[in-house]
Amino acid sequence: MSVNNDKPHVIVLPEDDADRQIANGFLLDPSIKLRNIQVLGPARGWGKVLDRFLDVHVAELRKWPQRHLVLLIDFDGHVDKRTEQFISQFPEDV
Repeated sequence: MSVNNDKPHVIVLPEDDADRQIANGFLLDPSIKLRNIQVLGPARGWGKVLDRFLDVHVAELRKWPQRHLVLLIDFDGHVDKRTEQFISQFPEDV
């Protein structure tokens, strides 16, 4: 089910299938409005999450101001390094 881009909504971009399953588990909560959240298919790696964020989702976040994006990745013991890699590339306006 796709979200209504003109209303507040959340898009979840998971790194792998395990992260996708975690995100889908939250959708089982009856208080969640399924039209307000969309879990995308796995990006297949934390680097690909970052690439897809920069190549696709930055423009969409600018186009749809009601959108929120969750980048769901595993840190695999590299919390500081990966956090810095992501934060250093986040545009200030999003």
